[in-house]
Amino acid sequence: MQSTKRKLVLYTVAAIVLLVVIAGSFLIGKSSNKTPVADDKSGDYPLLAKRIFVNNPSDYIVNFASLRAQLQDYFTKNKLTGGVYFEYLPTGTSVKIDGATLYTAASLIKLPAAMDLYKASEMGKVSLDKTITLQSDWLDSAYGELYQKGAGYQLTLKDATKIMLEDSDNTALRAIGSSVNGLLKPNEQSFNSLDVDLRQDQNLKVSVSPMAYSSFLKCLYFACYLNYDHSQEILSYLSNSKFNDRIVAGVGDKNVKIAHKTGNFEQDTQSDCGIVYLKDRSYIICAMVKGQDSKITDDHIAQLSKVVFDFVSAIKGTANK
Repeated sequence: MQSTKRKLVLYTVAAIVLLVVIAGSFLIGKSSNKTPVADDKSGDYPLLAKRIFVNNPSDYIVNFASLRAQLQDYFTKNKLTGGVYFEYLPTGTSVKIDGATLYTAASLIKLPAAMDLYKASEMGKVSLDKTITLQSDWLDSAYGELYQKGAGYQLTLKDATKIMLEDSDNTALRAIGSSVNGLLKPNEQSFNSLDVDLRQDQNLKVSVSPMAYSSFLKCLYFACYLNYDHSQEILSYLSNSKFNDRIVAGVGDKNVKIAHKTGNFEQDTQSDCGIVYLKDRSYIICAMVKGQDSKITDDHIAQLSKVVFDFVSAIKGTANK
């Protein structure tokens, strides 16, 4: 009798264990079929790509032939000389109209200068909290107001970077350029690390294409050159740019964040390149337009931005399965 009871208890325990295992397997299997969600870290880096925190993210299938035709038509009707590059970040699909043609970079060069400084900091070659003293040969009144502080004014390299990117300040660029000069080997610099095609003439004028320049923005977005914190910080400076014309003027929703950098080369080439953080469908747009009247070129860039924003806003894609 005792033996029978003991067997009954053992069978009961075994049955309970089996049920627990089956239930656990069911729950695990059910959980594994859920759509992947972003790691909690994504909330700490809202300006970086969600996909770098997610495994197997769902993308959207979108046909951009119509957008390409609209952009080409705008260039043709307005007899524009210049180029534009667009990249849909969820999938990497791109559209370019003379996007590989080189144009004068002008102030666009300030972004890779900031990236080089932050890379040197990550490598332990300089501290972003280092205090620098403005030199008389750094003062430049062409863009920005830092020059008004005069020689002898002190600020940190981080503050200089913020001023350089938010105000497109030339004095800050000279300060940073002098501070980072010689710290990085050629293969460590952002231009070479990202394999960006650019040209420099005998007057040190730098030219780059809309497509190539977009590589800097894309690399910040995916944190491929700098760490998460530094990529986020530089993008935050770009998103606080004081310039609200061009790309910004073409975006029809004031609540959409835009991290961008403008460039002006005398009365020859005007540029604006940035990331438009439209919910679930962020994209890069980089426009470079030649023209003597900056007001006219500003309006053209704004219209190109509007064409892209209106198209992407209307997307009704189907998630990949």
